[in-house]
Amino acid sequence: MTQLPLPIDWRSSGQHSAIIVGDGNRDAVELLSRPDLWPSHCTLLVGPPRSGRSIIAAGIAAQGLADVIDDADRQDEATLFHRWNGAREVGRRLILVAADAPPRWAIALPDLRSRLSAAGVARIAAPDEAMVEAMIAQGLSESGTAFAPDVPRYLAPRLPRCYQSVEAAVTALTGDSLSSARKISLPRAKQVLEGQMLEGVPLLTPD
Repeated sequence: MTQLPLPIDWRSSGQHSAIIVGDGNRDAVELLSRPDLWPSHCTLLVGPPRSGRSIIAAGIAAQGLADVIDDADRQDEATLFHRWNGAREVGRRLILVAADAPPRWAIALPDLRSRLSAAGVARIAAPDEAMVEAMIAQGLSESGTAFAPDVPRYLAPRLPRCYQSVEAAVTALTGDSLSSARKISLPRAKQVLEGQMLEGVPLLTPD
């Protein structure tokens, strides 16, 4: 398990100081870090909610490797078309961050659609168990929450394999620790998370 370092001052804005790199996002990070391997000057970075796609793209941009348009699937198509052409004309790489890639991202402008069809796609997949464990430990540590070392290891195989579930668990545990002024023990973690739901699905799988 590795980390993609990011500008340290992002911590003050509520962002992670580093992104956990695991099986769910390693291929995407490696592709974005090697613009010489892109099939064109533009690459789409797509992934599920709370997967860190915007943070990863910003980290690549901070290294001077590419410009970034976040939430590209929500932007005006004419503006995207001109940004695409402008980046190519000046020899700049461009990362378009979106929830999904065309054709699921419906594009009405034919010229933009044809250009994006030649773009590479870096996909962030669901995290594996090791990545979930590392994300829980990182989230609790960065929030200043004291926790027993066995908490992340216990929770990792029992949480749904999605970034939102990890965020929800960390938020719940941090809130409980702050309100009780207590360290999160394994029994306390189970007590806090049992019965909590995420989009109608239990957050924690019982033993």
